[in-house]
Amino acid sequence: MMRILFFSLLVILGNNAFGQQLKIGIVADCQYCDCDYNVDWNNAYREAPERLQQAVDTFNANHVDLVFHLGDFIDRDYSSFNKVMPIMKKLSMPYYFVLGNHDFSVADNLKSKVYDMLELQKPYYTIQKAGWLFIVLDGTEVSTYHSKDSVEINTATQEMKRYNDMKRAQSKPWNGAISKAQLEWLDKQLTKSDNSELNAIVFCHFPVLPKGEVNLWNDEEVVEILKHHKSAKAFFNGHHHPGNYEKSRKIHYVTFQGMVLTQDKNAFSIVELSSTHINIVGFGREPSQDLRIKQ
Repeated sequence: MMRILFFSLLVILGNNAFGQQLKIGIVADCQYCDCDYNVDWNNAYREAPERLQQAVDTFNANHVDLVFHLGDFIDRDYSSFNKVMPIMKKLSMPYYFVLGNHDFSVADNLKSKVYDMLELQKPYYTIQKAGWLFIVLDGTEVSTYHSKDSVEINTATQEMKRYNDMKRAQSKPWNGAISKAQLEWLDKQLTKSDNSELNAIVFCHFPVLPKGEVNLWNDEEVVEILKHHKSAKAFFNGHHHPGNYEKSRKIHYVTFQGMVLTQDKNAFSIVELSSTHINIVGFGREPSQDLRIKQ
């Protein structure tokens, strides 16, 4: 009897010491619209509702703790939200959205309604759960997706030109940047995470590594912040539909494949988080990866 009680105590202490395993669902670039298959981009837009439903069913069946959509929930037209949002609401756990460029491919008078549609109180924010801090960035903050003739779009156009003058290949209108204020906010959140001995994952629609023409305009500034924080374990993003991966300074940079890509295969993931591993269980085209993290 004493041995059983002793073993039970070890299990309890072990769970407290190492933290429970956390499971998160990941979908990138659902990108629905009532549009024909695009041969040039290999995008199957009308397949999105069925594919999203498959992901939702899988997440519910596996009892994941929370779900993130990494941007471009729709491809265009505000009415497209009405087709896929009810499917997302079938999730039995909390879900969160990252803003993408296509989410603002709506009429100018409807752009301000996107935040409410995606149930976002703030465009960038944090979620803390079971020893992990999830930091969601807004890569559309400085971008050309704002309403025509607005102060924001004029500022973004000037910024895009500035990055182009700096010879950054990604200074294209389909990408974007985060402001100086948001960079400072990111640094502050990671400092809190360091001091609280949490593990942190940063989410954005746009990649920052590997280098490429689809990256955040100010990708180098983000990477510079991340590499100075011991709590930063990974950076998750979408936008580049074929996916990508790079490890730099012990941080894993993962580009998840777009759900919209190809006519015949889905793509989504369940990510299992522990104190030593980020285990990506891929479905469809998404490859599985077991990524070791160091404290």
